[in-house]
Amino acid sequence: MNVNERVMSHLDASDYSIQLNRWFLKSVGAWPSSASTTIKEKVISTVLIIICYLLIAYTVIPCILNILFEETDVQKKLKTIGPLSHWCMGGMNYFSLLFRNRDIYRCVEHVRIDWLMMTDIEDRQVMLKYAKFGRFVAGLCAIFMHSGVFSHSVMQGIMPTFIYIGNVSVSIHVLPCPTYNKFIDITKSPAGEIAFTVQLISSIVVNSVTAGACSLAAVFAMHACGQLNILMRLLNQLNDRKQQDMVQHRLTIIVEHHLRVLR
Repeated sequence: MNVNERVMSHLDASDYSIQLNRWFLKSVGAWPSSASTTIKEKVISTVLIIICYLLIAYTVIPCILNILFEETDVQKKLKTIGPLSHWCMGGMNYFSLLFRNRDIYRCVEHVRIDWLMMTDIEDRQVMLKYAKFGRFVAGLCAIFMHSGVFSHSVMQGIMPTFIYIGNVSVSIHVLPCPTYNKFIDITKSPAGEIAFTVQLISSIVVNSVTAGACSLAAVFAMHACGQLNILMRLLNQLNDRKQQDMVQHRLTIIVEHHLRVLR
């Protein structure tokens, strides 16, 4: 579909502007449901939420126990706080997305209605310009989050570390977040490999949540910028002497548009 076709169809255009957000949030069950959402989709979303919370808890709780009761080296404790804080922030972001689900839905509907209301081709091109930039920022957030955190976790885990248990040298996988050995003994196979794999999946969850939250902010902010640019364009058109008889009508449109942007 080319740009002109996209500009002419409000359904395609509104979907284009929030498409990446939907992909990110649907993968973790945080995309808001609507009247058209089926029971099957709601069940899948609920199951995804439970699985995601279990994955986050699987990483965070043993890591906290490791810091409090197992690890004695202060330097290693401080080093662990970095990845632990990332998982904790991801969990809090996830809760915020679920808690503010209705507000997100209202914002998405606001974007959809804005596209529906805009009939002027130039105005829609302005909106499309900012929608493209919003998508670019959203994609950039996802690339940085997943490539940075996930690749670091993978590289850390696939490079084996040797520890000594008694007089025996044992190869282990270093986990992104250290675990509590009374729960899982990572020195034994396949427990170490399973723990590493689950933490990688957990990192995908928190990365998707963070990318989803950032992408929502980017897309909605860019949409608001587009609406403000359209408002400025409407104000500039007041100087058009050929349409002086329509000034009152244009002022009404400008005020209504301004109030809608402020909402």
